[in-house]
This record gives sequence, structure tokens and C-alpha cells, in this order.
Amino acid sequence: MTAGRTRHVTRAYVLFVVAMFLLMLFPLYGIANRVFPLVLGLPFGLFWVVLLEVIAFVVLCGFYRYEYGQRGRS
Repeated sequence: MTAGRTRHVTRAYVLFVVAMFLLMLFPLYGIANRVFPLVLGLPFGLFWVVLLEVIAFVVLCGFYRYEYGQRGRS
């Protein structure tokens, strides 16, 4: 693994973490902090949190696959 590739992934990871953090702070979370509408039986605020967790899981799996996925193949 080259240093340039690691630095690129690290920068993207830090930007992703900051974006997820900002989406959970008061000014941006206040947009989603509502009881109605109900989405899949959940208040919209709870759905927002669950959606962000699912997005974080998928993106972090993608980061892992990008960084370590080619290691077994030579």
C-alpha cells in the first residue's frame, strides 16, 4: 500500500466523519427533529438517526474494502 493512497483514504474518512457529526448537531438535526411524519412506524427524528447509522455502516464497509480488499490478491 502506498502512502498516497493511505493519505487519500484518510482524508476522505475524516471528511466523512465530520459530515456525519455535523448532521447530528443541533442546527442540522433540528430539521429532522419531528414526531410527524412517521416513516416505517418511527418518528422522523428516530428514522433520521437510524438512516445515518446505516449510511455510516455502508460507507465504512466501502472504506475497508477499498483499503484492504486487494491485499489478498497479488
